[in-house]
Amino acid sequence: MLGLVASFACAQELHSLDFASRMDSLVHGRIDSLALTELGKVQTVQFEREGWQGFNEHEMKGTPNGQVFLGLMRPIVQDDIVGMYDHHWAVLLHEKKGTKVYLATISLQGVPIEGFLLHDRFGYLYEKTFRSYTFEHPVHFNPAEQAFEFFQLTYGYERIPTLESPTQDPIYHQSFHRVGVDGRGHIEMRLSESTGNQLFRREHVNLVPHGLGFQEFSLWYVSEEGQLQSEIWNEAFVTHGDMDSHDSITIHLEFESKWNNRFFFLQPAEGTTIVEVAQRHENILSFPGDGSTCSLPRWKRFRSSWWDLHCEEDFFQTVSLDSEARTLFSEYTQSELMQAFDEECGTVPSMESLALVMEPHPAYAQVVVDRIVLRVRFLNDSGEHDKFILLQLATGC
Repeated sequence: MLGLVASFACAQELHSLDFASRMDSLVHGRIDSLALTELGKVQTVQFEREGWQGFNEHEMKGTPNGQVFLGLMRPIVQDDIVGMYDHHWAVLLHEKKGTKVYLATISLQGVPIEGFLLHDRFGYLYEKTFRSYTFEHPVHFNPAEQAFEFFQLTYGYERIPTLESPTQDPIYHQSFHRVGVDGRGHIEMRLSESTGNQLFRREHVNLVPHGLGFQEFSLWYVSEEGQLQSEIWNEAFVTHGDMDSHDSITIHLEFESKWNNRFFFLQPAEGTTIVEVAQRHENILSFPGDGSTCSLPRWKRFRSSWWDLHCEEDFFQTVSLDSEARTLFSEYTQSELMQAFDEECGTVPSMESLALVMEPHPAYAQVVVDRIVLRVRFLNDSGEHDKFILLQLATGC
């Protein structure tokens, strides 16, 4: 028994001397890298900070009992040695398969002391989480503080925008931290402070709100200041008083106005609840010519079925029309078309005159989208009612 104990002690001493020797060789460039697999595993530490719960829970899923197997880490190189102390080393550990980076301490005898997850990133549909100094440079050492600095941040796209934050630009919930190593090889948090929530855009723009109002609710959207093509309407549309109460408001759009895939925000009056918002479109026949166009705005106007825009928390988004929807029209006969053309556009030009100048002609009929209709269904003390916003597209749209 004494012989076995003596052999075990001798093996430990040789292991310690061997590890110290190999670390010395790595420091002085006699070897390029050093694998730490034989050291087993290192116990990780976590800190409880505001907003860290989800990150800590995610970390624990990949570290059974909070321990990291060193065989899963790449061999360390000279640049991974970040501290040489009287009783321990401080090194960076990089995952072989993954993005995680750990700060770890190892005794001079090759015994792992502690590890801390210095960098990681993961994410889901609406939310992504980072622990990193920057995206391009995840690990940062501050030599003046002898500590590593990083930002703990979560960013995501708000599922439902608001009029106060009317975009789906990423919102960062961010905090700044600094960790170091004490004289015993234990990792400690030296600074932790919030940097506040921040809204990031690729470039700064001023957003301008535009509204229209019924008695029961108002409807708002925002445009970018100075960008006329981002405006759907730029004047106030308001219905006033019981004597001037309307069921609909018609808005004539400019040619380049972008109405599709736009965010809208409803503000119900007191006692009013929004039940549903739906969209439909109306197509008409148009006859283009050189410098002149004739249309049949009242003849066999095609009205699509209603499309639910899934209004939630008084927010909805309009939808685009595909090519099929843009070409749908009511059935008609050629004689009906000729009669309607004659009544609205005048005599049908001869084919000889068309050879000289292109004029509106029944042979060149086109289906065009004439109007987008938004239906807002609401509930108040008098029951359930509908109001309509008619977006009248410019000629040729």
